[in-house]
Amino acid sequence: MKDEAGKCKYEMVYTVQFQNLREDLTELKERVRRLETTLARGVILLVANLAGMVTMLAQQLFKR
Repeated sequence: MKDEAGKCKYEMVYTVQFQNLREDLTELKERVRRLETTLARGVILLVANLAGMVTMLAQQLFKR
């Protein structure tokens, strides 16, 4: 009987720990998703700026 009571106590503790871990992982996933979104926007802006620079330089080159 003591073994069963001991297992129940530890089981409850482990359940709480796993719930907290699950919540932490969910929060981490959300943060990573936001970071990926921000980085993707940055890369798109960088590519757009580079394309604009290439276009401007090409126009200046062909004017001469």
